[in-house]
Amino acid sequence: MKTTELKAHKRENVGKRTAKDLRAAGNIPGVVYDEQNATHIYISAKDAAKVLYTPETYIVKLEVDGAVTEAIVRDAEYHPVTEKILHVEFLKISDNKKVKLTLPVRLKGVPVGVTKGGKLTPKVRKLMVKGIPSKLPDLIEVEVSHLDLGQTIKVGHAKVDGVEILTSPSAALASVEIPRALRSATTKA
Repeated sequence: MKTTELKAHKRENVGKRTAKDLRAAGNIPGVVYDEQNATHIYISAKDAAKVLYTPETYIVKLEVDGAVTEAIVRDAEYHPVTEKILHVEFLKISDNKKVKLTLPVRLKGVPVGVTKGGKLTPKVRKLMVKGIPSKLPDLIEVEVSHLDLGQTIKVGHAKVDGVEILTSPSAALASVEIPRALRSATTKA
């Protein structure tokens, strides 16, 4: 997985007023969870944007007042209108414990059905997976070149070594849809 670094600071006061003041100063309140503790932090909104406004998943080397810990973004809360980040939660990780997270899906190849006039339609952009953080890939690639007109590939066809896919295996990943013009042309012939 890709790694990035963020600088954070512990916050002593928690509550609505403190969180509002932090946001007004260009920071985001957050929490770092481990098995026993929760550490309240704040980070720069500008720095957090590179991790939160992307489809990719990162291992974050979080420096909290000099101490560096590896974590992943567990959850982020956004404003419903402006989509500004309101709060972020990190989960401390280690290589002896599996974590659950979402990984992006990349469709690989040109389907046979597309060359016949069909349209490749992705159904799922991310999959929920479980695995050891150091062995997780950046993304999940799925070969779709064998798909013909009207065919669908399901999540169960995606295989990644050392990663357990938690998304339902019967869920559709992508399909090659038959356009209306092509459908009407084949019924007239």
